[in-house]
Amino acid sequence: MTPTSASPSLDAAPSDDTARWTPRLAGVLIALIWPTQMLAAAGILGANATSSVAQSFHTTHVAWFGLTFVLVTTLLTPFVMKLGDRYGKKRLMLVITGLGTVGDIIAATAGSFELMLVGRAIAGCYGPFGALSFPAVRHIFPARLVKPASAILGSSVGLVGIGAPFLAGWLVDGWGYKGVMWFITAATALSFVLIAFLVPQIPPRDRRPGFDWLGGLVLGGGLTAVVYALGQGQSWGWTDAKTLGWLAAGLVALAVFVLVERSTAHPILDFTVLRRRPVALVLTAGGLAQAIAYTMPSLVILLALYPHIPGVSAGLGWTAQHNAAVGVTWNLVMFGTGIAASRLMRRIDARHLWWAGLILMGVGYGLAGFFHADETELILTSCLANLGSGLVVAGAPVLVVGVVSKEEQGLGSGILNMLISLFGAVFTALAFAVLATHSTVENGTAFYQDAGYDWIFWTGALLTAVPLVLSLFVPRLRDPAETDAAPAA
Repeated sequence: MTPTSASPSLDAAPSDDTARWTPRLAGVLIALIWPTQMLAAAGILGANATSSVAQSFHTTHVAWFGLTFVLVTTLLTPFVMKLGDRYGKKRLMLVITGLGTVGDIIAATAGSFELMLVGRAIAGCYGPFGALSFPAVRHIFPARLVKPASAILGSSVGLVGIGAPFLAGWLVDGWGYKGVMWFITAATALSFVLIAFLVPQIPPRDRRPGFDWLGGLVLGGGLTAVVYALGQGQSWGWTDAKTLGWLAAGLVALAVFVLVERSTAHPILDFTVLRRRPVALVLTAGGLAQAIAYTMPSLVILLALYPHIPGVSAGLGWTAQHNAAVGVTWNLVMFGTGIAASRLMRRIDARHLWWAGLILMGVGYGLAGFFHADETELILTSCLANLGSGLVVAGAPVLVVGVVSKEEQGLGSGILNMLISLFGAVFTALAFAVLATHSTVENGTAFYQDAGYDWIFWTGALLTAVPLVLSLFVPRLRDPAETDAAPAA
């Protein structure tokens, strides 16, 4: 039985003027949105559960609760994006969501912190799901619907920002970290069911013999070492031998990977694709821009929840529920903008919306550096920034679609996801380094002053200039309605 015989493929769906949204296609998109954005929801839920985990297990190493998941995800991403092309994306989706469910169950029932970390490590196998879901859209949907479907898949993160903070407060207040872990378990299991019944089979795209296991280990290991060093740098000290050692080891591994892959018969990364200027520009700009768009809201939460102590701490001192209520405003803006962009991108050059999004995001966070003293100021500046963020997260996958072929989509989306993680770690480390220079330590706890928050917003604004400048050199994008619509031989 061939991989396509289990369920009919939508690759053969109409790709010309007859292509339109159907209940079946809507169901497929929902089945891809749920597991993709569950990763963002799990991040918010996990962050809110961290304190409960630390108190329940009486550990001072609670940072590993989140770091373990991130490190395993980073290590496995190169393998997932290649194995998806080799064995079929649906099959691999089921494998990694199944492993994620098993890991979540272990974490939810763990009687020790060490066993909890084992569960989190296994659950990290689910982390690279985005490296499969965005390419799946390219292969499943009619060519004329690829851009709007990709934009909706990316911008649906705004829905997570609306509901997850309220859900986190309810679960943590009522059941502690176990409530969070069991919810994540159920949500991951639902992902498995949705994929199994709604996502069609996608035939393997790479049938060449041999697999570059060594290259995957060197690449994933190098990226993991760099992310680990950046994640621990604040607690170890940026000049500490451990920080510098892990960072150096990661950079050396990445350098070795580049040299070795050039002579590998079947490299895990096709450098002939990555050397094309449009691809390199889009992936670098898209990775950095989305890292800023995803990381800045977590830093806004830091400002909101830290106490307000004159002369010591310039936080706003909000409760988690109040922060969630206020945050609904800018998350609605982000989601609504993304949905509008998904429609506009069928008629407007996606680069124009992308440029507008970066400008709005930069201006919004630049103004937030000056105005963040109360709800009104933070709502106005964050809504402006998220008006841009909505265009950015909706536009990034569309830009990738416009510079890679259908066969290269898995590689492009996989690299984009790796860069988002890497740039996100770099930006987070930079943010806390900035905050540390404007902090006051009381009873062993660092409290941040207003100048630190000012520079966090200004740093985010300034960094948006980098992807903006890079993307100005991206040539006109190819339309999948023209490049993918040719019927298969």
